[in-house]
Amino acid sequence: MNSELTSALEEIANAFAVDKAFLAKATNHFLVSMDVGLANEVSTRGYMPMIPTYVTSIPTGKEHGLYLAADLGGTNFRVCSINLRGDNTFDLKQSKFPVPVELMKGNTSDALFSFVASKIEIFLNDHHDDLDESVTLKMGLTFSFPVEQTAIDRGKLIRWTKGFDLPDCVGRDVVDIFQRHLDALKLPVAVIALANDTVGTLLSRSYSNDSSKTNSNTVIGAIFGTGTNGAYLETIENIPKIEHKFLPKNTTGMVINTEWGSFDNTLEVLHATKWDAAVDKETSNKGYHLFEKRISGMFLGELLRVILMDFFNRGLVFQDLYKSRDNTLPHRLTEPFLLSSKILSYLEIDDSTELKMSELLMENELRLPTTYEERQAIQRLTRIISSRAASLSAIPIAAIVTRVKDQYADDDKDFEVGCDGSLIEFYPGFKQKVLDAFEVINPLQGTNKKLHLRIAKDGSGVGAALCACMV
Repeated sequence: MNSELTSALEEIANAFAVDKAFLAKATNHFLVSMDVGLANEVSTRGYMPMIPTYVTSIPTGKEHGLYLAADLGGTNFRVCSINLRGDNTFDLKQSKFPVPVELMKGNTSDALFSFVASKIEIFLNDHHDDLDESVTLKMGLTFSFPVEQTAIDRGKLIRWTKGFDLPDCVGRDVVDIFQRHLDALKLPVAVIALANDTVGTLLSRSYSNDSSKTNSNTVIGAIFGTGTNGAYLETIENIPKIEHKFLPKNTTGMVINTEWGSFDNTLEVLHATKWDAAVDKETSNKGYHLFEKRISGMFLGELLRVILMDFFNRGLVFQDLYKSRDNTLPHRLTEPFLLSSKILSYLEIDDSTELKMSELLMENELRLPTTYEERQAIQRLTRIISSRAASLSAIPIAAIVTRVKDQYADDDKDFEVGCDGSLIEFYPGFKQKVLDAFEVINPLQGTNKKLHLRIAKDGSGVGAALCACMV
């Protein structure tokens, strides 16, 4: 590899480096941000929203009954029916429908919610056409965008993320809009609970976790997929902004949706690189969710693309290719968000001779011919990007464990994080790198406890049903 390209790769590696001092500083800053968010009712760019969910308890595994769940929070809409058996297990029926791109932005929220309501009608006809006409099914709605929630079944959209941009919905109650479209179709469904996917993941894993077998308490629900976020149970005394809100008598705790994707939007501790700035500039929510834009699956492929284009503009890669194509490059390299993070997962672990697997992959998926030297550089960049993402992912987990661990001082069980999302489940080595960074921060020092990251299957759907069950 030529010296200029080697030097450029070292520049990236240094800019993305995550060492022990950085992790400690960032974890402390996260803890401060949590307190600020819990105290301030009005969400601003300067701190995490720390949204009260009005979910005041965690499932025990004994809950039972038939409930519906709808999950809107990414490129697919999912509807499920969940029969809770009351023994940490459940039966699940589900259907998944791609959300048309034209409904995600440049349209109205009515068009989007009309679409999802029609899919629920299809689901009920396919799976529950034998329902008694007098039965109204209770539904939990997983709505994975920042929402200002004022009750278990009320929440106003703060802003769209993850590629959605329907301005007419901002500031409106999403449950009210959704219910209106269900009623228009005369469906026997009542939306009685609003849940973020990360809250659902916490509830789902808590329900499924038989602690007598796992010897662990579920303390966090976390998403590491298209986006990233986390939820945990906070004690009521530590949530000043709900002091004057109506709560059931004897309420001792409440699940908080941290919206940690917005951690450190002001970049006091996070890396402020030109490549991250370039990715942010391409998004509809510029200046927001900057933590998420360094971690989540939606942005890792785009970060690689931006760096490669920077390298090209500096004359380090694709020069011969550019000339051979009459001074053009493949559009999947030049246009934002066409380089999927899924591709990175294959590039990461390619150990074939001269990275021939990567060569075929990039030709097939990106229409991008490469030299061996370019493939070496791309694999190195992929590993730098994913390692930073995994290390950063440990910061909120370590901070929340630090915050809640004293509640379990007399309990000898380990801690576990219920996780959902393709990045944590499928990206090679990602989960272990998160755990490695967690150990560097070491918030459990002085105890015999360990941390486990466990996949919460169907977390957002089952969790939303559990929200409806617990109302």
